[in-house]
Amino acid sequence: LGLSFHNMRALLQKVDLMHDHTLRMEQWISMKDRPGEKHLIQYRDIILAIKALLSNPAHTDKIVYRPSCVFTDRLKKNRIFTEMWTGQWWHAVQSILPRGAMVAPIIISPDKTQLTQFSSNRSAYPIYMTLGNIPKALRHKPSEHTCVLIGYLSVDKVDGAGITEKKQCALVQQLFHVSVKLILKPLEEAGKTGVDVTCGDGKVCRVFPILAAYVADYPEQCLVTCSKYGTCPICQCPETLLDEAQACLPWASIWTLDVLKKAR
Repeated sequence: LGLSFHNMRALLQKVDLMHDHTLRMEQWISMKDRPGEKHLIQYRDIILAIKALLSNPAHTDKIVYRPSCVFTDRLKKNRIFTEMWTGQWWHAVQSILPRGAMVAPIIISPDKTQLTQFSSNRSAYPIYMTLGNIPKALRHKPSEHTCVLIGYLSVDKVDGAGITEKKQCALVQQLFHVSVKLILKPLEEAGKTGVDVTCGDGKVCRVFPILAAYVADYPEQCLVTCSKYGTCPICQCPETLLDEAQACLPWASIWTLDVLKKAR
């Protein structure tokens, strides 16, 4: 058959020489209130994951590099919003970047339902990343490999000995935020200064990766926004009026600080 290996051992040796797609980085996290309690976080460099998606030659002709406005008529009176690059957010961000720069809108999506079991009875749930530059028709196809696993969030139980149930819940939430912050940390500097990325066509672009969307169900929205379960994680609507078809003001920093002050 003209194979380059003659037995199973030789085949496995060749497989070991292939590019490693495993999560290369890991860190044990401990909290100030529980210094002896360690939680394992496994993750990969999110910047390398972004470069891998943008440099995929199979998607060179489909990657979108700049925002655009789409209208249904020639007079441009009826604007429609379909893909992320047709939205107002991308236009606003693009306007403050250097000429020729490219925005890479980061879309984060954790999936707590798909638990992965590790050794020593440890479990974690995956967090995925994709880009708004990729058309949603491709993002919805697993065979296109446009969604990258960037880490596992720990779901280890926090020891509740000596603390109240409320404090234990707060530590669980703190563990989540510390874990996500660790995984997304490289975006802070890259979003300000940009990174050079060689695209699938061989051209080098100055890319500014910016967190644009966090796809989550309602419980995770409350967790991410540090809001009370049963309230709206997006607007200032009181929980007693959530069933009313009435628009409310979005969250604001002053309003949030006032809520925290009253809670204390």
